Amino acid sequence: MTVARTVARNSLVQLAGRGITMAVSLGTLSLLSRYLGPEDFGKYQFVISFLLLVNVSDFGVATLAVRHLSTSERDADDLMGNVIVVRSVLAAFSTVIAVTIAFIVGYPAEIKAAIAVAALSFPLMIAAGAYNATFAANLRMEYATLGNIAQAVVTLCGMAAVAVYGGELIALLFAFNFGVLANSLVCLHFARRFVRAKLSFDSAYSLRLLREAAPLGLAVLIITAYGRLDILLLRAFTDDEAVGYYGFAYRIVDLAFPLSFFFVGSVFPLLSSYHMEGRLAEFRGMYSRAWDVLSIAAVAVITGVVLFATPIVRFIGGSEYTPAVLSMQVLVGAVGLIWLSNLADHGMIAIGRQGALLWIALAGLCVNVASNLVLIPLYSKEGAAVATLLTEIAVLLPAMWVVSRYTGDAPSLQLALRLVPVAIVSAAAVYGLPFHWIAEAAIVATIFVVGVVVLRVISPSDLRLLFSRRAGPEIVNVRGRIEVGAGN
Repeated sequence: MTVARTVARNSLVQLAGRGITMAVSLGTLSLLSRYLGPEDFGKYQFVISFLLLVNVSDFGVATLAVRHLSTSERDADDLMGNVIVVRSVLAAFSTVIAVTIAFIVGYPAEIKAAIAVAALSFPLMIAAGAYNATFAANLRMEYATLGNIAQAVVTLCGMAAVAVYGGELIALLFAFNFGVLANSLVCLHFARRFVRAKLSFDSAYSLRLLREAAPLGLAVLIITAYGRLDILLLRAFTDDEAVGYYGFAYRIVDLAFPLSFFFVGSVFPLLSSYHMEGRLAEFRGMYSRAWDVLSIAAVAVITGVVLFATPIVRFIGGSEYTPAVLSMQVLVGAVGLIWLSNLADHGMIAIGRQGALLWIALAGLCVNVASNLVLIPLYSKEGAAVATLLTEIAVLLPAMWVVSRYTGDAPSLQLALRLVPVAIVSAAAVYGLPFHWIAEAAIVATIFVVGVVVLRVISPSDLRLLFSRRAGPEIVNVRGRIEVGAGN
């Protein structure tokens, strides 16, 4: 099987699984938003955002483990044993920190109890977070996808039961914890096909892993901070209802963020191998093609959400959440930027430049805090949305520059720009035709397909290039060679 076909299979399986997970998660979002109402839903979003800000249960360890597994630096069983031990310590620390800060700050009793319950998800996700590294290194992320599906389904069923019996916020968070546990159990079951983790602790190797992961871990913490501070600042300047509207819009858009992680997760081990073996041409080609795929997909998603934001919001949350429409239209612009940043960030990790992530994240944090402090008092939730967009631009540009210095060639948006006329025609069709929005969505999808063919966004020669490379010895079983999704 060619390298590209291996990546394509791995990505398509995950994409299909993500489609199932998204459908279930949308059902969960619809249930939560309608059951709780904007004000209580705002409290729920506040608790989730608070937990993400103090989450150090991974600290970049799993991502570095993928690189080590992909480059055969250490026996896989021994490596994963150390990863699990390290993640266990970090998860316990995260739980203690979350509960301690919540009580020190002096939040209302309901919020304190909710944070304490939700913080239990940190130790429950240890297996899922650790073994995703094994699946990624073996290009078998379908097993991680099955874990995510199990989590989504169990969470939805649990929250539906809570709603039927009239439970409150804390009961909903217990349901979420059961979903996290289901994910870990599924991952633990399938991981045994690749590794049998030795639960031994090599202090020297674990410290080395933490040292290498520290810049990435700190960067992830900072990225999470500027991705969730808007919720905390919005609550400080406004109220729970505004947080509920913004959190609802952010959650809908948030469902699209991980779509790139599956694709990039398939590409990342290959980029790491190409760098370690000095195969710069293969690295440059894989990175460039991945950039094209993500940029084209981003244009399509942004166009669709902007054009159909109102019916999407009303379908999921009801007319009560109509004030969230404009926020969602602004936030969706960040989706494409985050997809491309995800690729650039993993490109930096693959070439050992994860230290640059820390400085880039710090710059993003500064932009985010400054823009939120200015825009939220002026424009409320829409100001927070614009601040998010500005932040993602601020972190993408330097990440592109770092990888471009290594490859000697900056990625191009030429293919994505060919779709701009298609997006304009789609907008004209939506605003000019008196059809139901579902029919208009079908028309827009058809316009995009025709536009891709007519404008040769993807030509036959592109496809031949994509499927031309044969897999090298790096695509083998690793044994033979040697992250709180609490937004549901």
